Amino acid sequence: MHYVCIENNTVVAILNYLPSVPSTVRLQEITDAQADQLRAQTHYFDIADNAVKTVAENVAVQKTTELANAHWKILRHIRQKALNITTSLSDAEYIQLEQQREAAAARVV
Repeated sequence: MHYVCIENNTVVAILNYLPSVPSTVRLQEITDAQADQLRAQTHYFDIADNAVKTVAENVAVQKTTELANAHWKILRHIRQKALNITTSLSDAEYIQLEQQREAAAARVV
């Protein structure tokens, strides 16, 4: 067994023994195989889920979040234009976001 030491929502150590830690440090037990994956940097420890996840999963979540943010910014821009108020995006920024969304859609199809 291995132990992930978490302090202030940050992984501070991965140990192959049960350490004696202060109350500010939380321990999460993981398997030897999971510890190997973390060391190889093919996986990361997700503090929110207390789980070892592949780096690819993290990249997918980040991409989904970025796309959702782009959708929100575009919708806000369209609403602001319709209401005839100053937009948060310049026309060039709006076009750039639309191009990013179009490129993302092309990758899916």
